[in-house]
Amino acid sequence: MKYKQAFLTEAHKIEIMEVEKTPMADDVVVKIASCGLCNWELGFWHGNLNFYGYPHPLGHEWAGIVENVGPDVGSFKKGDKVSGIAGGFGGFAEYIFVKESHLQKLSDNVDPKYAMGEPQKCVLTVLRSIRAEPADVGVVLGCGPMGLWCIQGLAGNYLDKLIAVDIDDKKLGMAKQFGASHIINAGKTKVLEELTQLTDGRLADFVIEGTGIPALLNEAQRYAKKGRGKIILMSSHSQKADGFDFRIAIDSSLEIIAAHPAYSVNETDDFRRAVAFINNGTFKNREMISHEFSLDNIQQAFETFEKKPPDFIKGGNCKTSVFAIASAKNACFAARRARNCKSLGKTNGVLQEAQQ
Repeated sequence: MKYKQAFLTEAHKIEIMEVEKTPMADDVVVKIASCGLCNWELGFWHGNLNFYGYPHPLGHEWAGIVENVGPDVGSFKKGDKVSGIAGGFGGFAEYIFVKESHLQKLSDNVDPKYAMGEPQKCVLTVLRSIRAEPADVGVVLGCGPMGLWCIQGLAGNYLDKLIAVDIDDKKLGMAKQFGASHIINAGKTKVLEELTQLTDGRLADFVIEGTGIPALLNEAQRYAKKGRGKIILMSSHSQKADGFDFRIAIDSSLEIIAAHPAYSVNETDDFRRAVAFINNGTFKNREMISHEFSLDNIQQAFETFEKKPPDFIKGGNCKTSVFAIASAKNACFAARRARNCKSLGKTNGVLQEAQQ
């Protein structure tokens, strides 16, 4: 079987190549409808990461429609809509070959173009790490895509309050739309004072840290209640947290949880739950998409992703991460409107460089 696939041939250069591959008896062949591009893949684009040498495949957040199945496949058939999670890459292509254990079925009413479940699997790992109790108060610090998905997953009446904190009014508006009970603009309000007032001094049962800014880890600790308040580390941090003050955690007996993939008890089950949230409408992905490019224009997509022109988002000199979509018929990439944003803002009177 021959199909087109994108490969990184050197730093900052991607080429579309023809691939020929024969399916194995236990393979599911998926025609890709969409593939998300996460910030992590910029490391490969810049040449800082490389697992296979060149040419190097890319793309790991994909969904599509089953094109064919091998004779040993029992759970899927041609025409099934699926979201995939697979070790390795290959999502920026017309087709991908995977084992059925790496797939979850999408509902008939779900458009696979908006159903890339892999990043939301990571959100489920975060949500399950919280172990929220009835009428807890939760804070989501940073309303990028992951933060907004957390808000979508936590929205409803189970919590007493779900408080979103950011410096971008646009993102805070989306947080409110997706179910936050309260929003706080950290560039305009002293967060700790506002949180203290909202909770009658009790503060938060859990704080999801979604900014990736080491300097804000101390602030996150101050937002949590004394006695087993939880700090959930959702973001990746590219810099050391040299100023992290463990005395805050010790004084308040906080629990600090690094809710990254290795924390998951069962990543496959997290993925199943993520797709269930896609299927039942808890995760609202269509609203998170703002830009699209064709598979043939993947070079342009990465260049746009790297330089982030102002029209990707509204307001400020912000940088967004790209949420890309690739397909054979209606090939496209899409940028996350609810984005990881690097901007300049104030948090409790301190000027911080915020990556959210």
